[in-house]
Amino acid sequence: MRIVYAITYWGMTGGVKVMVRHVELLRSLGHDARLVSTIVEEEWESGIRPEILPSFSDNDFPDTDAIVVTTPRDVEALWPVAEKRGVPLFHFLQGFEPAHVIKRIEGLVVPEKYRSKGIASRLRYKTRVLRWKRSLYRLDRLYRLPTVKMAISPHIVEDVKGRYGVNCRFLPNWIDRGVFHPKTERLNYSDTLNVVSVGTYAIEYKAIPDVNEAVRILKGDGVPVHFTRVSVAEIPEEERHLGIADRFLVQINETEMSRLYRESHVLISASTDIEGFGLPPVEAMSSGTPTVLTRVSPFLAFDTPHDYSYFVEVHRPDEIAKGVIGLAEDESLRESIVARGLDVAEKYSIGRVGALLEKILEDEVKKGRR
Repeated sequence: MRIVYAITYWGMTGGVKVMVRHVELLRSLGHDARLVSTIVEEEWESGIRPEILPSFSDNDFPDTDAIVVTTPRDVEALWPVAEKRGVPLFHFLQGFEPAHVIKRIEGLVVPEKYRSKGIASRLRYKTRVLRWKRSLYRLDRLYRLPTVKMAISPHIVEDVKGRYGVNCRFLPNWIDRGVFHPKTERLNYSDTLNVVSVGTYAIEYKAIPDVNEAVRILKGDGVPVHFTRVSVAEIPEEERHLGIADRFLVQINETEMSRLYRESHVLISASTDIEGFGLPPVEAMSSGTPTVLTRVSPFLAFDTPHDYSYFVEVHRPDEIAKGVIGLAEDESLRESIVARGLDVAEKYSIGRVGALLEKILEDEVKKGRR
């Protein structure tokens, strides 16, 4: 098959990383897979660099059997090309933007800059709600196009089916278990605890401030913690000035990331339901590192029963801190969670998910050739 993955803005983001991994995997399976972009915002370490096109117009876009995009913007740009050529356009959902916009319109999620009770703030918020409504109208229009939808998490699959009444295939992320292999030696949990958190501070649904507050609680209670914050984006001065993290790592590669997991006692991920999949928890599980996770749909979808992590409620730093202490003090609980985590990680091995990706693409390409 000839498959072209397209993303307008190439930068150091998790979404771009997943697209690169798809292309690498399809090439390893013998397919002619390409990655194209029109704007390079940020260079980062990757085995594949995108081919830069003047535009995503029909004249500039390469010949292909199928097109894969991940953002509504690129659905809008490339649907006319796919329709004209009679090839499937795959919309690979790494999140479900309408749900996020709806929560803002309904006031369930209010950005911090609009939380002031002043008149000016309320007026700005009302204006912003109108813009969110226009955004939702545009998103609904794009999601109703007859693209081939596949989503990174079961809760996104259900959201798409529920709102639009269309089919959506489940295609999870995967990990290379040869890279993220289990630690060979048990760590000492009676001394300083190496705690790690992965995510961009500015991305609201990652809830990094909750993790920082949990570590502040632990250190305030005299628990010896060495806290490492990892991000694909530069650490903002706001977070650096908190003085909570002992170390910041930015844009590190998979080999370095896997080593960090094996050296860590606990991974904390405190995301809200807006999270698409949550790759770091699975990487940590595959490395034999226990996790403290929020009780949200993407994390609960990893497997059943939910005994592969210490689960806490969203926006409860106190529960996160309690979870870290619980894992440190209860060896039986810790070993049980580690063992289950290794089982869960196997579900997301590159072989299993790669076969699923190949089948989804081939099924739709064959339909177009009939």
